[in-house]
Amino acid sequence: MKNIVGQTPRGKDFFPREQIIEKLYRRLDSGSHIYISAPRRAGKTSIMRFLEDFPRDKYAFVYISVEDIEESENYFKLLSEELLESEAVGRLAKASEKVSNIFERFKEHFKRVKLWNIEFEAPDQEKPRFIDEFEKLMRELDTTDFKIVLLIDEFPICLERIIAEHGPKDAVEFLHSNRSIRQRVKQGIQFVYTGSIGLPNITRKLNATATINDLNVVSVPPLSEKEAADFTRKLLKTYNVKYEPGTIKHLMQQLKWHIPFMIQLVVQMLIDEYDNTGERISNTIIDHILQKASNHRYNLYFENYYSRLDKTLPPEESQIAKHILLLIAQQDKVPLDAFKQLKDAARVLEILEFDGYINNQDDVFSFNSPILQMWWRKYAVN
Repeated sequence: MKNIVGQTPRGKDFFPREQIIEKLYRRLDSGSHIYISAPRRAGKTSIMRFLEDFPRDKYAFVYISVEDIEESENYFKLLSEELLESEAVGRLAKASEKVSNIFERFKEHFKRVKLWNIEFEAPDQEKPRFIDEFEKLMRELDTTDFKIVLLIDEFPICLERIIAEHGPKDAVEFLHSNRSIRQRVKQGIQFVYTGSIGLPNITRKLNATATINDLNVVSVPPLSEKEAADFTRKLLKTYNVKYEPGTIKHLMQQLKWHIPFMIQLVVQMLIDEYDNTGERISNTIIDHILQKASNHRYNLYFENYYSRLDKTLPPEESQIAKHILLLIAQQDKVPLDAFKQLKDAARVLEILEFDGYINNQDDVFSFNSPILQMWWRKYAVN
């Protein structure tokens, strides 16, 4: 198992999350559409990629990231393109002449829509729409004994972009369109959505929670201490890193928040340290590495936690989030009362909790990750 930092581990490099995988298949077997709820860097994309790479019998998964989409039509265009180019379509078309004919007709319709929308000027009312063609395909495609599951990553960010670009009304229509398609698809077509900001929070702001109440929520927590310790041992074993007894337990206690990314980052540094010194990893070295991890030269990873606030939140809320995080970083634990004077504080705090920055224990907020907290205290500028 290779140690992969910053990218999505796949294949043999994916640390198996059997309980989560089993839970997802149980929901899919029952016919549910799913929303995977998890903070960023918790491994949700890796889980989706694992489903895609190693599907069970009579399942095919199509992974689609919609993070950069900011328009409904482009969203359905992307879903159509990815579906047409996927192995799932090829496998299904080979197995069924009826399905093959449906996809052939869809390809022709899809080409026509692209032609009108890209190459020709025409009044809007005369242009065929990607959403209409995609919805028609979902209604026609009957895969009774074979499931095609569309794995749609960063759906909430796409929704926020539509809000910013076109306003709340278009965003609500977009949500309604997605729900309508889910309600009308033929048996065997299912959707799994995920994202590192909370979809329920956004829909509440839009007064549109009814548009997602058909989704079955599956939460992805951090690794348990046992899972995190096993993961760490496997990674260190790959690189023949020696360590003293009790070191792994000490590392788990110091990390506190056992998400794959933080473990992989620290393990990368431990591998480098061992290569440089040849010295067995000890508790003292662990403590040194954790301090070193928050140094400015490692801000490539932590800077993203800072910059994504501007990317995923409206400007005013982004500034509130930065103010809240800096205060918590400096004071370690901050009661809810300290934020009552801030506009939209409750909403922003909920977003920061969902996104994995902070946790709430009895209305007292603190950072999940001591490493991120140290970096934020040193380098984040409000």
